[in-house]
Amino acid sequence: MKSLTLAPALGFLLVAACAQSSIQPMSQDTFKVATTAAPACGPNGARNVAFRTAAVEVIRRGGDKFVLVGDTNTSNVWSGAHDQSMIVRVIPQQSAEARNALSARAQLGADWQAVLAEGAPTTCS
Repeated sequence: MKSLTLAPALGFLLVAACAQSSIQPMSQDTFKVATTAAPACGPNGARNVAFRTAAVEVIRRGGDKFVLVGDTNTSNVWSGAHDQSMIVRVIPQQSAEARNALSARAQLGADWQAVLAEGAPTTCS
């Protein structure tokens, strides 16, 4: 009977730390976000983690505006893991491109400062 009460807790732990991301600089204004997410996250969860990680990194680099210039995803049939890569270019606020660029702060929401303090997300929820 005790194993039944532990099952939800174990399931929560598996989903709680279900993704990890890394940042690779590509140029002064461009970087790659590579995210691997557990099967429970699905491809959309992996994409959301990568996107939020990109927004966090843009702010850490002193910017707010960004565009995605590349986006790929794969799912591993054997492990069930989902991989998402995004190439992100930081856009200067005063540039002509800033009108069409996304705001990192807006993407993270009203509590963007708390999200930034926590760092890159590790959950897909």
